[in-house]
Amino acid sequence: MKAGAQRPADTDSLHSTGEDMLIEIWEHLRGYRKWTPAEAKVEYLKEQFLYHDKDGKDLHYSHVTGERLAWTDAADQPHYAPLKKLGDDAKYQLAEGEIEAIRYNPANPDEFYCRRISGLKVRYYVATTLSIIAVVIFCVVSVWVREMLGCSR
Repeated sequence: MKAGAQRPADTDSLHSTGEDMLIEIWEHLRGYRKWTPAEAKVEYLKEQFLYHDKDGKDLHYSHVTGERLAWTDAADQPHYAPLKKLGDDAKYQLAEGEIEAIRYNPANPDEFYCRRISGLKVRYYVATTLSIIAVVIFCVVSVWVREMLGCSR
């Protein structure tokens, strides 16, 4: 999705996949459906630097130091939430300016739930866990094969 593109808002439409149904059940059990829907914008936090080269020319440099979600509540008060980076892979990142559908707790507007961010976290942790399991299985099988063939040192 391009930066600044709008994401569809939460809908109560019928879902065809098991993953969507599990998410719906999770949201119902946690009570997120009772929270107030809103749209949050992904913002990058940047540090600006100004350097001078040998000739006295100004060199501008900026560095992204983090990401956050920004939204306003029903009373038009701004709220911000830091986003934790999930690895370096682009499929776990959110683009600057992207609009995400969220739900926030009306009693505590700083508390929010975002279906897409939760889904990214689950996919990231499942992929990491499966990778670790694969490495362990490979090591165990390697040792077992070496023992069976009598190639141990």
